[in-house]
Amino acid sequence: MVWICDNKVIKKEIFYLQILNHTLKVQGQWEKGFLIRTKLDFANKPGNWASSTLAHKLRGILEGELNRSSIPFKAMGTAFQKKVWDVTCRIPFRGLKSYGEIASEVNCSSPRAVGQALKANPLPIIIPCHRVVGKRGNLVGFSCGLEVKAFLLQLEANKNNR
Repeated sequence: MVWICDNKVIKKEIFYLQILNHTLKVQGQWEKGFLIRTKLDFANKPGNWASSTLAHKLRGILEGELNRSSIPFKAMGTAFQKKVWDVTCRIPFRGLKSYGEIASEVNCSSPRAVGQALKANPLPIIIPCHRVVGKRGNLVGFSCGLEVKAFLLQLEANKNNR
């Protein structure tokens, strides 16, 4: 689907990925050849299975076989958000960091500010904010919901055991 917003052509793509007995609905938005937004959710009944290039690459990223550089993307945000996102992108597959650890790395005294920056992350999976947890390792905050966050972390943990 293609639509025009503020004289910009934006291509929207919706597809479904079957992973670990779950179906993920993925919505992607493209502008000028760059992925600018993704949204994830669980789906009960898929409309179309993964067939696009984006679908295959996101599956590869989710399974740890590709890195985010395989998809051209632009993440629009404030300077602070981009600093937080850059640190988040350096968390390795199967790795975790706390909001406090990221706050320390970006010279910020507020883990909550880091949480707000991650809440504004337009590209979950590409910017792997699901790998950011509370100070005791507990699952808190994720723009796609805690169930999806838990699922993504489980997927990575299972990949480690194969």
